[in-house]
Amino acid sequence: MKNFFLPLILLIALGSLAKFYWAKPELEVISVLPCADINQFCGNEIFTVQLAEAPQVMKPLHLNLHMNRAEAVQSVHVDFAMQLMDMGLNRYRLIQSNQTSDWHAEVTLPICVQGRSDWNLLVEIEAGGKVQRFQLPFSAKANLAN
Repeated sequence: MKNFFLPLILLIALGSLAKFYWAKPELEVISVLPCADINQFCGNEIFTVQLAEAPQVMKPLHLNLHMNRAEAVQSVHVDFAMQLMDMGLNRYRLIQSNQTSDWHAEVTLPICVQGRSDWNLLVEIEAGGKVQRFQLPFSAKANLAN
């Protein structure tokens, strides 16, 4: 009887670990926001974001984000991705400017081996114990000449 319980306990433990390992945390649905020109202000009633320079791959860019609401923000992160293409980890943590509503980071877009320039800026804002995620599609120069 003892020999029966040990494998059963091990099987249950392994099943629980597998469920924990493969379970994905639930995040709020991403809101897609139109962005005609990322060098101008893009965003919504919560935030506006802007790249100080015209986006080019493999060139440092200054990203500025302004919170339009006066709420306590714990953190702001941005990721760069492409549709249906794994570009690796391109995640940046923005730094708050002296307790103001402005957040900034220096970011770099990786090069796409297919020469694509259709990027998505993913903005993740943690405020009030809640995480909100937004996606802003934009284009970048694919050449490295300038």
